[in-house]
Formats: sequence, C-alpha cells, structure tokens
Amino acid sequence: MNAGEGLHDWSAVGRAAAAMRRLNRALANRRVDDGVLDEVTAAVEAAAERLEQGTLRVKIDDMLSRPYLREIYEGQYFPLPLEPGDEIEFDPFSIGGGQLHPASVDVRYFKESDDAVRGEAVVDAMFAGPPERTHGGVVALIIDELMGALNRMRGRQAYTGRLTVHYHAATPIGEPLQLRAWIDHTSGRKIVQHADVHGPDGLCVRAEGLFIMRKDAPQAPETQS
Repeated sequence: MNAGEGLHDWSAVGRAAAAMRRLNRALANRRVDDGVLDEVTAAVEAAAERLEQGTLRVKIDDMLSRPYLREIYEGQYFPLPLEPGDEIEFDPFSIGGGQLHPASVDVRYFKESDDAVRGEAVVDAMFAGPPERTHGGVVALIIDELMGALNRMRGRQAYTGRLTVHYHAATPIGEPLQLRAWIDHTSGRKIVQHADVHGPDGLCVRAEGLFIMRKDAPQAPETQS
C-alpha cells in the first residue's frame, strides 16, 4: 500500500498482537503434553497460512499512517505535547514497547521532564539469557528504545551511532524494572544521552548513547554543549 493509505485503525492488529504475545509467553514458559503441542502447532500453522494471504506490510508505510510519526518523518521539528508523567508512544510497531508488535518486551515510557524520560518493564522469562537473568542483548534493546523515546519526545529523529552498556548486576526476570534516560549534551547533529536500569535490589545497568540526527533536520534552538 502507499504511505498513509490502507490501515489507519490498528485496533484489530493490536488485539492480534496481544494474543500472539500471550501465545509466545505460554509456549516459552509452560510444560504441556506433546499432544497438546501438536494441536497448537496445527492451529498456529493454519492461522499463519491465513495471514500469509494478506498484502505485505512495509514498516515505513505503517509508520506514516500515524500522524505524529508522519510529522517527524516529514521533517517537522516539534516536541510531543506531553506533561510530566504522560506516557510516550515511541514506536507502536517496535519490539521494545510496541503494542502492535507480536513479540514486544512491553516496555512503557513516560515523560519525566523536557530532557529526561523514565520507563517501566517486567521482562518475561521468554527473554532470558542465563537462567533468571534478562538476556544482555535484550537489555541493550530496552535501553536503545528508552533513549529513542527521549529523542522522539523532544521532536528529534536520530539514529544510534554508538551504545555502550555497562552491566553492573544481573537484570532480573519477572521483577519490576525502573528505567531512566536523560540528555547529557547536544552538539550540532550529535545527541549524547545517559541511562540506567534499576531492579528491586538496585542498579543493574548504566549506559551511554550517541545519536545522530538526520542531515535534513532543522537546527535545534538549544543545541549546545
């Protein structure tokens, strides 16, 4: 489909994605008889065959169907009209916090201030690396999207140039995580951020990120060291 045409009401996709996340978690975390698994396999294969009859989706077209995402892709440079505490919809199609993604981690992002965001997550066991620990790559994904949500909140379209993650302790599975990202400084097209992740027992992760704004992005009025 062309950009902005086709799907505009994503509610049915959202319901299907939520059901798929439930299925993924149930398969990853539950023991059942082989016969039950064979029945599930047949049902999932039949459902997949039905879905595969549809038209191929292209992510840029999906994103351009969302007015606030279309604005930033068209080069408009406006912070999101949010108050502290308001939730940020960064990318509904993403694997980090996207409610329209069938395997997302279900991270949520909130405005803290004009230069900081916080996040919340309870990572499901299907995202474990070592037993009882969140996979390190999933932790990096969460932090990258947290920082991306901060850029989005501030009206910036920027791409990850470097992400350095320091693992101080295990990031637990199934426990509430508190996330925070904030701007360190900006310089021209460069945005430098810091972030941390805390679990119930304290600090798990610290990170620094360098993001590069699009070449055609307008000059930020506050761009400075």
